Amino acid sequence: MRARAWGFGMAAAAALGGAAWLAGQATLRARVEGSGDARVQFRFAARADVCGWGQAVQIGRSTFISSGNVNISDERPCRRGPVVVRVTRAGGQVVGVDTEVAPESQPEGSIDLGAISAQAAADYLLDLAARAEGRSAREAILPAVLADSAMVWPALLALGRNRELSRSARLGALSWLGRELDRISPEEGRQASAALVTLAGDAEETHSIRQQAVSVLARNQRADLAALTQMAAGADTWLRQAAIQALANSGDPRARSFLRAALPDPALPDKLRVMVIRGLGGQYATGRDLELLRSRYAALSATESRRAVIAAVGEQGGMANLQWLLGIAADANSPAELRSQATESAQRAGASSAQLARIYEQSPDRRGKEAAINALFQNGDRVAVDELVRRARAETDITLRKSLITRLGRLDDERVRALLRDLAESR
Repeated sequence: MRARAWGFGMAAAAALGGAAWLAGQATLRARVEGSGDARVQFRFAARADVCGWGQAVQIGRSTFISSGNVNISDERPCRRGPVVVRVTRAGGQVVGVDTEVAPESQPEGSIDLGAISAQAAADYLLDLAARAEGRSAREAILPAVLADSAMVWPALLALGRNRELSRSARLGALSWLGRELDRISPEEGRQASAALVTLAGDAEETHSIRQQAVSVLARNQRADLAALTQMAAGADTWLRQAAIQALANSGDPRARSFLRAALPDPALPDKLRVMVIRGLGGQYATGRDLELLRSRYAALSATESRRAVIAAVGEQGGMANLQWLLGIAADANSPAELRSQATESAQRAGASSAQLARIYEQSPDRRGKEAAINALFQNGDRVAVDELVRRARAETDITLRKSLITRLGRLDDERVRALLRDLAESR
């Protein structure tokens, strides 16, 4: 592993300027290792968007990372200050890397190396990630990406491609690389993107690493999304599925355009079409997307694809979606399975109890009526209970009547008690 780590160091050194990089990380490494088996700490400037509460770190507005039992829910201000890293060595090996931002105290017995340049610290830590074992390798990556103005993407990419490292360390490096793509130059972004495309397409690589490379490509605007769409249309079955799944989870306008074009493609396998539908109807869905799903529903031949459309439309709600679902639920020519799902989706989309009661009346079979009963019970308002009681009194199908009475029996309601008394007296 040492030979591979040295190769990693030389590759990163070339990207960073050669001798200066080697001198910086070698000097800090010598100082840390020269302290023997001990806890050694050093500090360096943090990125402008980094603050923290000791072991709890905030990056920007939305990323929170905690490596200890720290409560960040109180009103203490997020402190800005240096990143402090404590490297613990035992038996000549690094056994722990702890990171804090602007800590209020220093543990007793720590050897303090003082302030280090941010780039030298990042270089050392990423070199350590390539040499350390297990958890320490993962722990060394976080402080490196917090270093102010440090160039870290070449080393992160090298870590992600290093098959001698643990899978978790490689996945972590690729995940952080995805964040770095938004900070580097367009030319650097193209270089990193090309390497990720190669990694994603490597059939000898593990699926989890390939999947992470695909995910990074999908969620960054500077990444080569065109390459990802080519993967989604390629011959590699696994890669095609991974690429479509990544595009389905992306809010990038280019990804959305691909999904809209893929939906009506007759050559698209049904399993992949379901992914496309879920992507179009997911968290980034627009009115245009939902209209497309509704309009294409009748042309879909696979039941699973139709079920996916019904589920997506129901989750999004809205008047147009609700009316469409009610139409499917009332369509006697539609399969019972789809009518039942449409009824349940209509309830989630906001159907009133009166609308659900009409579905019960219009349903030509027991399965459709059972779905309406379930939906009314989920609504649970006064109108719903009145409708359920009314059907329980009038229903002639013994199975449906039993289902109604069983569900109503769970309610503490005078109308239900009156129904049960009447039924008991009529026996």
